[in-house]
Amino acid sequence: MPMLSATRFPDWEARLQAYLEPLHATPFAWGQHDCCTFSAGAVAAMTGVDPMPEFRGAYTTAAGSIRALIRHGSGDLAATMDAKFEQVPASLAHRGDVVMSDGLLGICLGAQMIAVGAEGTREGLILLPRAGWIEPRAWRVQYGF
Repeated sequence: MPMLSATRFPDWEARLQAYLEPLHATPFAWGQHDCCTFSAGAVAAMTGVDPMPEFRGAYTTAAGSIRALIRHGSGDLAATMDAKFEQVPASLAHRGDVVMSDGLLGICLGAQMIAVGAEGTREGLILLPRAGWIEPRAWRVQYGF
């Protein structure tokens, strides 16, 4: 699996915001709007390159996602991300980088991570404060300079 060769557009922040806006109330759906497809979509919005095209439409359940990671990835989500992106210490994650907390993949927004989840009865995008990240990992989405 080749490492992703993509850099952020100069207007990546506006592109990321435009990607996030319509998803705020979109409920979780395996293979359509889950942590993998959401994060890949954010990277695609910022760079024009989808880092996970082989996963789109490849699963519709939790068990299917595991099979897809074995079939199309490096066995699990973290190893698959390691193969596609440069890993960096989570403490050094920048806005727009891909981050993982407690196995949940999302996008760093500085002091927070945005991911697909639920808050009470509301499903959609949620914010997780950096101070609360559990066993965090991070991967750099390259800048174009």
